[in-house]
Parts: sequence; structure tokens; C-alpha cells
Amino acid sequence: MATRETTTNHPALTTLEEMIRIQSVNPHFDADGQGESAMADYVERRCKAAGLSVSRQPVFPGRDNLIIELRVGKPDRTLLFEAHMDTVTLGAMPNALEPVYRDGKLYGRGACDTKGSLAGMLYAMERCAADPSYAGGDLVLCASVDEEHAYRGLMAFLELGIPAAGAVVGEPTELGITVANKGCVRMAMTTHGKAAHSSLPAEGDSAVIQMMRVLRFIHERLEPELAARVHPLCGSPTIVVGTIRGGTQINIVPDRCVIEVDRRIVPGERPEIVERELTERLTRELAAEGVKLTAERLVLDWALDTPPDADIVKAARLAAAEIGLSDRLRGVTYGCDASKLQEFAGIPSIVYGPGSIAQAHTNDEWVPVSDVERAAEFYLRLARTFGRVRA
Repeated sequence: MATRETTTNHPALTTLEEMIRIQSVNPHFDADGQGESAMADYVERRCKAAGLSVSRQPVFPGRDNLIIELRVGKPDRTLLFEAHMDTVTLGAMPNALEPVYRDGKLYGRGACDTKGSLAGMLYAMERCAADPSYAGGDLVLCASVDEEHAYRGLMAFLELGIPAAGAVVGEPTELGITVANKGCVRMAMTTHGKAAHSSLPAEGDSAVIQMMRVLRFIHERLEPELAARVHPLCGSPTIVVGTIRGGTQINIVPDRCVIEVDRRIVPGERPEIVERELTERLTRELAAEGVKLTAERLVLDWALDTPPDADIVKAARLAAAEIGLSDRLRGVTYGCDASKLQEFAGIPSIVYGPGSIAQAHTNDEWVPVSDVERAAEFYLRLARTFGRVRA
């Protein structure tokens, strides 16, 4: 058992300790990643013991979404809780699977992103299962797979067509009611040259030199243009070149060079339009410099933009105020499953959870102990207030 420095013993903390000990690294990032299977087994045992209805939805071999339901006879006010079970690689984090308390923080892989949120949601579901009269409407919890890679767990869940009037997605928001977040366009861009012996470079056409022109255009033209546009909650759209690969050996003029580009979009931008316009602009404006460019889609993700008068937002503000938390609305710069709930199912959604994105994916990942406790109580109160708010 992890040693606590606090005098409280909130059930969500015990749950989070147990979850941290379960390795659930997304295998896309690490050959040793065990995926979400053990986490799903743990959540299923907990929920069945609480008397909740539990079903599994296979997404990949051995990697299932869990759908947990509490039906109280109010399907028109169904509230969806959603949090993912996978984590990024353990990396260089020491004792990543051992929960450690220090200076009011709980350390461990996934503590912040996003097992702290899932622990709080489980607490809310179990409390409502013990006293169904507390729930203001039917409750559904989706514990999903693959959010850290390509959100295919959430997309599979949407295929079930389970109706919901509102949703809260668990991610580290520093206990801020998040109604807007960035999406992204991720692309692989390739320049095509002509190979030649390095002793006769004029006989070739270096794809690496072509790519230098692409990189200069992105840095000198696109970055300042994007920085000049500011969304009131999410800040500016951005573009980052994350990887570059080119050439085969030192004595050959390279005929191919590839970069991977991450273009973050803000509410109001459509990823498919940004993708098309970015490709067309680079191809058109750099053709005169001898650049031969092709692009391949990697990931499209949508921005979240939930109206402040949506029932889920009003219920969240009411729940926060009733337990002494901030009811201010905010935006974040990262993406999550909430935008897909909005885009593909039309479910008004917010993002809410303990911790900060600044601690996610780091080699000292942690979450404030008090955040975990307060997020759990927020989820429980939201389960009640959502049934009291009507458009």
C-alpha cells in the first residue's frame, strides 16, 4: 500500500493507486505495452461488484471498451462519462507502476492522464449504484481504449449508437470546466528528388534540399500567420514538424525526404479543409523553387466547441458551484475524445478532470491529491445536477 501524506482516505485515491499498478501502455508506442486488458478486467470486477451493468466491446484482439450502465428510468437525461484506459510508454519514469505520495502529489504513470479521472468516475458510478435515487438521469460510463494513439476505442463506442443528452470526458483540466479544445491535422509530407552518386551531385536532385525549402516556408511564413490568429479560449493555431527522415547512405544524393507535421486547429477550423489548403498551398507556392511534394494523411481530429448555454455546461457550472469549485469556462490546447462525441454523435460535451496537461506523458507524471478528491465529488454532483437542468 502506498504511504499517504494526507489525513483523508477518499475512495478515489485507493482506486487510483490500484490503477497505477496496472500496466496499460498502448502497444502502438511500445512493443512491451500490454494494452488495456488488465485495466478492463479491474474495472469490470469493480463495477459488477457494485451491481452495475457491464458489457465489453471488442476493439482490437484483447483490447475491449467497457460500457457500464446505471438505468434509473430517465433515459432522456442520460449522462455519459468517458475516460480512456491506455497510457503512453513508461519511458524513463522511475518506478512508473508504483504509486508514490510526496508533497501533496501522487506520482505514477497514468496518474494524471487519465486514470485520476477514471477513478473519480468509478466513484460516482458506484455511489449512484448504491443509491440510485441520487442520480438525476440514467448514467453510462465508457472506459475506452486507444485514445493515446488514434481514438479508435471511442469511434467504436459511437457505432453502438447509445443515446446521451450530455457527456463529460475525463482529461487533466486542472478542475476547469472545458468547453473548447484544439483539434489537429497530422500529415506525412514527402519531397521527391533524383538519386545520383555523391561525386556527381549535379546529376541528381536532392530531396533533402527540397525539404529545407519546405521547412523554411513553414517556419518563416506559416508560423507567423498562425500566431497572428487567436481564439479566445484556445489561443492560436500552431504547426510543428515533429520528425524528418531522408537519404539512404552518405554517398548518394537523396531522392526522398519525409517530414511529419502536426497542425493544431482551433474551433471554427475544419480539419479536412485545413489539410487540403495546407497541401495545396505548399505545393503551389514552392513549385517555383523546384519542390516536388506529396502529402499523406495520418490523423484528422476535430476541435471541441460546446455552447455555454448547453445543458451539460449549465449542469457542470451548477455542480462546481455547489461544492465550492470554480465554475469558470475555459479552453485547452490539446485534443481528446470529447470532440468526436460532438462531431459524430451530436452529444454536447465538456472535458473535466484532475491534474494539468503539463504533467501528462512526463517522466515524473503526477496529479495533486486534492484534485483527485475534488474531481470525484464533482462527477458525483454532476450525475445529480444534470437531471435538474433543462434547456
